[in-house]
Amino acid sequence: YEIMKVRKCVFGVYFDQVRNAVKLLGNEETSDMASCPGWHHNVSMVSFLENFGLPAFDDRSMWNPLCAGTSLSILTYFGNLEAGCAVVDCQAQLRIVLYLYHGLLLNGIIQNGQIPLLDYIYNAFKDCKALWQGALPCKGDLVHKFWICFGMSLKESRQMAERAKRTAREGIVPSDIFAEGTQFCRGRKVNPIEPAELATTFRRICERDFSDVRDKHHSPETRRKSQGSESYMFAVRTNDTLDHLEHETVLHSINLVSVAYYLEQFVCSLSRVLQWEPHLQPFNESSLGERQGVAILFAQHLLGALDFARDPMNHEFLGVPMGLAPSSFMVEFFGRIPAKNVLWFQAVEPNEGGVETVLIRR
Repeated sequence: YEIMKVRKCVFGVYFDQVRNAVKLLGNEETSDMASCPGWHHNVSMVSFLENFGLPAFDDRSMWNPLCAGTSLSILTYFGNLEAGCAVVDCQAQLRIVLYLYHGLLLNGIIQNGQIPLLDYIYNAFKDCKALWQGALPCKGDLVHKFWICFGMSLKESRQMAERAKRTAREGIVPSDIFAEGTQFCRGRKVNPIEPAELATTFRRICERDFSDVRDKHHSPETRRKSQGSESYMFAVRTNDTLDHLEHETVLHSINLVSVAYYLEQFVCSLSRVLQWEPHLQPFNESSLGERQGVAILFAQHLLGALDFARDPMNHEFLGVPMGLAPSSFMVEFFGRIPAKNVLWFQAVEPNEGGVETVLIRR
């Protein structure tokens, strides 16, 4: 009964959050994410999963504990993780926000724990190859790594980093600040975020990949006696999956579809806060789109200041301090987002250890 109750509650909360995100996106006039194929297709696919919660199923075997758990797994892995990974960065909004957050952390402008929601997201994606192309960048490497993850070659990304350094150190702003970035970005494709990179349980459950499973629970004697038996391998794989599932509880609690909207809203609002909108007009009529212009200004001037400026906090571009303005806005923006809008259940640490889940009520 308890599993059925939990399942019904979190199903309702999840789809309420998705509908709210779709509705709010329609109010952001400067975003074209609603017409983005990746957003439209995947949100439609996720919305179809709500059929598992139709009242017609309430009195049927669908609601026995096994089926309730199965329907939650389908929503978690096929819906929230697989489709969520496709939408959370469909406008490059995730990589823009996380590179900014990482840069602010590197410079001590923002501290860990200051923005809990961003800590959740940052920790969930800090090992994502598509975003970071390896280890997290150090100070002085933000612009270079950002352009590599945007599809540029090593040579081109180094050229862009050198331009950003000259701008930050010597105040040399190119007469056409978009020329080189537009040339290098044309025709480039970013690497998609793979859910298997984020969640080992996705590999175990959806891809049936147990190649790196390790037995951490049986004694050496039990291993020796049971090695190779079907029941032993089943137990090892189950225990390994459950161990990873407990470790990934916070990741699974984040509604990636809802987060995709809030990240997009932040990027659109940041352009207004930093006075970039007048400079982005030419991109509205080009094939590249406005977000490409945002990426160029963001990397060359905002990340460039965090990378190379002698005083990143107060370094100015267009009369706006590149450390103070975005950090203040980031704290305010993400601090205003209610947990009930992005977490469909909440992970907490009980006193005796382990992980407990608390339902987010509608």
